[in-house]
Amino acid sequence: MKRRNFIQLSATGSLAGFMLNGHLVSAFTRTKLLNNVSEDVIRDRSIVMIQLSGGNDGLNTIIPKNQYDKYASIRPTIRIKNSGINAGIELDSSLSTADETLLHPNLTPFKQLWDDGKLNIVHGVGYPQLNKSHFSGRAIMSKGGDGSEANNNKPDGWMARYLHSGFDHLQYDDPLGIQLGNKKPADEFHSDEEHKVDINLSGQDTSGFYSQLSNVGNPIPDFGNASSEYIQNIEFINGMEVSATNYAQRISTVFNDGTNLVSYPPFDLADQLKTVAKMISGGSKTKIFLLRIDGFDNHANQVDSQNDSHLGKHADLLTELSTSIKAFQDDLEQLGIDENVVTTTFTEFGRKPIENGNKGTDHGNLGPMFVIGKGVNPGFTGTHLSLDSFTYGGNVKHFDLDTQMQHDYRQVYASIIGDFLGASSTTMIDTEFDDYDVNRLNLISSPILSNPYEKATNRISLTISPNPVENDLIIRFRSLEWLRGGVQVHDLQGRTVEDLTVDFSSGINQIPLNLSHLSEGLYVLKVVDDRNQTIATSKFAKQ
Repeated sequence: MKRRNFIQLSATGSLAGFMLNGHLVSAFTRTKLLNNVSEDVIRDRSIVMIQLSGGNDGLNTIIPKNQYDKYASIRPTIRIKNSGINAGIELDSSLSTADETLLHPNLTPFKQLWDDGKLNIVHGVGYPQLNKSHFSGRAIMSKGGDGSEANNNKPDGWMARYLHSGFDHLQYDDPLGIQLGNKKPADEFHSDEEHKVDINLSGQDTSGFYSQLSNVGNPIPDFGNASSEYIQNIEFINGMEVSATNYAQRISTVFNDGTNLVSYPPFDLADQLKTVAKMISGGSKTKIFLLRIDGFDNHANQVDSQNDSHLGKHADLLTELSTSIKAFQDDLEQLGIDENVVTTTFTEFGRKPIENGNKGTDHGNLGPMFVIGKGVNPGFTGTHLSLDSFTYGGNVKHFDLDTQMQHDYRQVYASIIGDFLGASSTTMIDTEFDDYDVNRLNLISSPILSNPYEKATNRISLTISPNPVENDLIIRFRSLEWLRGGVQVHDLQGRTVEDLTVDFSSGINQIPLNLSHLSEGLYVLKVVDDRNQTIATSKFAKQ
C-alpha cells in the first residue's frame, strides 16, 4: 500500500484540525512538505487569501461608470443606481473617463482603503477554458490549473507545491499554511507526496484544543506479527500526531500572546481575520492563511427589488467582506505589522453580465480580484471589461474569454508569492507558475525588498518629506554602493508622471523634486535600477 493511500484510510484524528476562537483551524502539518524552510524568505511576511465561495458578481461589485447605460439596460432589475440615495460610490473623481468606477454602495470601507493607497483592483481575471461548475472550478483553481486537458486534473495543490519547494532545510515552529473556518480540508494544501488529514475538535476553546491533542502521539503498542510495512505506517502516523501536538501548542501560544487593538464587526469572516491578526501579532510566522466566506451563488434574490437593488444577499456579503477586511487592516496598522501582510480575494468564476429574470445572475467567467495591504501598489491593474463584447440575445451570455480575459489568476498568485514572499525562479517552476513568473503584475510596491533579509539588515532605505506635499518633495535614499538608476512618480492608473535619471552614491542621497505641476491625489514614488527594476517605493499625497 502506498503511504499516501494509507494516510487517507487512517483515522481522521491523525492531524491538526481544531477550534480556535470559535473557528475550525486546519494546520498544514510538518511532514516532509514542511521540513524545508528557507530563512531568507520565511521571516515575518504572510499572505491572507479569502475565497468568495459561489462565484462573486463582479459587475455589481465594480461598476464601469462610463458604460452605465449599457450596464443598466442588461440589468434593469438588479443594477445599482448611479445617482440619488443608495447609489454607487464614486471611487475616485480624478480617474480618466475609461477608468471611472462606481463601487457597490456597501463597499464604503473599500473606498477608504483606496483613498489610503492600500487597494489594487485587478480587472478581467480568469483562466483559459474556464469551468463554470462550482466543484470543478474550485478544484482547478486550488490545484493551479485551467480548463485544458493537460492542466485540469493536477494531483496536488498549488500551495503545497509552493511551500514544499520554497522553504528548505529548517524546522519551523509554525505551520506554513493554516486554513480557517471550513471543515473540508483545502485542496490547495493537498500533496500528492504526503496527504494532510484534518480533524475537527469541535467546541474546544484555545486552551482546550491543546489539552485534547496532547493525548495523541503516545508510544507505539506491540503489534506482534504485523507486517513491517504496517508498523512503519503506524509509526509514520504517530510522528505526524506528535507534530500535530506541537503545532497545537505553538498555535495556542501565539494566539494567547497576541492581541487585537480594534473592534471587529459581528461577522464570521471578521472573526476569522481577527484570529489571524491575533496570531500574527503573537509571533506566528505562518506564510499562507486561507479563509472563506460563503454565499455568492446568487441565482435568485441577489437584490431585494428594483427599487432596493442596494439591498439583498449580495449586498449583505459585500458588507461582511469590506467591513471585515477594513477592520483587519486597521488592526494590523495599530499593531504595527501592516507592512508584513498582503490580503487578496479570489472566486471560482464570475457571473454573466445579463440578469436572469429571478433577480439574480447565473454562472459566468471573468471577474475582479482585490489585492490589499500597505505593501501593495494602489490603483488598477487592467481596465474595465467592455459590455459591448458579448451577446445576450442568443446562447452566449457571458464575457468572451478570448478577447476579454486580461489576467490569469496564476499571474496574480505568482506576483504575490514572488514579489512579496520572495519565491525564487526554481520555486516558481516547482509550483508550476513559471509561465506566469515571467509576466508578473505590478502589485507589490517594493518587490526587491520582498526578501526580508534586505529589510533586516537595512541595506537600503527610502524616505520622503513632506507628506502630503504641495510643491517641493525631498527624497532621501540610502544605498550601500554606487548605483545608476532613477526616480519615477506614477499616478494610480500606472502612468509615469515623473522620470529622473540619477547616479546614487554609496550612503545617503538627497534628491529634491518639484511637483507643483501635479494634480491633487495619491501617487507612488519609485527608486529603480538601470534595468528599470524597482528597488524601493513610497506613497505620497499631493495637495
